[in-house]
Amino acid sequence: MTKRRDGPSLQEQKSQLLRLKQDLDQFKSRQAGAAVVGSLQARIRELEASVTRAEAARVTDRESRRPRGDDEDAESGDMPMADGTMRATSSRFPPRGRPGRTF
Repeated sequence: MTKRRDGPSLQEQKSQLLRLKQDLDQFKSRQAGAAVVGSLQARIRELEASVTRAEAARVTDRESRRPRGDDEDAESGDMPMADGTMRATSSRFPPRGRPGRTF
């Protein structure tokens, strides 16, 4: 369960939304005042919007983490160049050992 910095997690929001909907049904069956039902409905709408935004952000974040390109290249870790040749790793990683030390 992922905890958001600015509030409850998505799962906590969903369970709170479910509880609020159950409370609304109970208030309606008891014929509670319009002010109570109206404020509860407004809170439910806010929470539904928040859950929708959180789910959309989670999907966007998941898609941004997914490697781009062909599945075969993503699995093997190879990085083909535009012309189809493979790129050397020496340009991306420094040599091992301490600088200035020779053997």
